[in-house]
Amino acid sequence: MQQELLKFIKSICRDKGRTIDSNTLLFKDKVLDSMNILDLIGYIEKHLGRKLTDDEVIMPNFESVRKIVETFLKSDD
Repeated sequence: MQQELLKFIKSICRDKGRTIDSNTLLFKDKVLDSMNILDLIGYIEKHLGRKLTDDEVIMPNFESVRKIVETFLKSDD
């Protein structure tokens, strides 16, 4: 799931040539902005099959790809 999410973020990133890994700070390093966070939230909601709650949509949960996967997309295997 982490690789799929990285691929998606690279597709919506403002700087298409930028190197991004699972620990890149998405907002602090200006990979994403306030407009494409909506695309990211939509992607996560589609994957989860539900809307995120207001309590879930906080900046610390979207700090990096690793944090997003740990918070929302971690499998239960």
